[in-house]
Amino acid sequence: MFFPRSQFKPVLILFYVVVVTSIWKYFSIPIVTDSFNNNGTILFWLGTYPLIGSFLLFGVIPMGIVRYVFCEDLGDYGLRFGVPLRTVRSFLIAAPVVIFIAVLTGHDASFFDIYPLNEAIRPQNARIDYLLFAVHTVIYLGYYFGWEFLFRGFLQHGLSERCGVPTAILVQTLASTMLHYGHPGSEVFGSIIAGLAWGILAIRTRSILSGFAQHALLGIVLDWTLIFTR
Repeated sequence: MFFPRSQFKPVLILFYVVVVTSIWKYFSIPIVTDSFNNNGTILFWLGTYPLIGSFLLFGVIPMGIVRYVFCEDLGDYGLRFGVPLRTVRSFLIAAPVVIFIAVLTGHDASFFDIYPLNEAIRPQNARIDYLLFAVHTVIYLGYYFGWEFLFRGFLQHGLSERCGVPTAILVQTLASTMLHYGHPGSEVFGSIIAGLAWGILAIRTRSILSGFAQHALLGIVLDWTLIFTR
């Protein structure tokens, strides 16, 4: 082996993250053809492909690696309530700020062609009813769970043991920020702040739940604003 056995876990984690983020970024594109243009239901479910891809690639498979390859407790990777007071308080404090940012962003024209990630419910494509948006929201929760577990759980916790917490936070922030490349500049630079904040929060609360809830709230309110307030 060209690296010490003690480096097996961080090497596997970094390799996995490089591969799956590349796959998700470049291949999780809904397969839409002209034959589906008049079928809103088919278009909607095809559009969930990137969201479900995040849940599986970023969430389910890394959880399996932690449990069955590393033989470790998922709670140590943030899948627990952590410090209850800090978890709840941090969400309640951040929620109004997150909602304000989401509503403000939802009125920025540069975001209209990016979000919602499900292309079938973008405002220019269809008028979305509340029931369909509710289904979209449930699926979105899986998307954000996968995102938070991969970066603030799997990557950050997996590296902190060998590389130290500050380095692990910076590495996961770098990785998550790079997935925003190609998006509006305000989102790219905002993702740096968010990656650092949610990484630190995961350490402070010993859980990814508050960061997950904040991230999901941001995305859901943004989509609501884009769809229903234009």
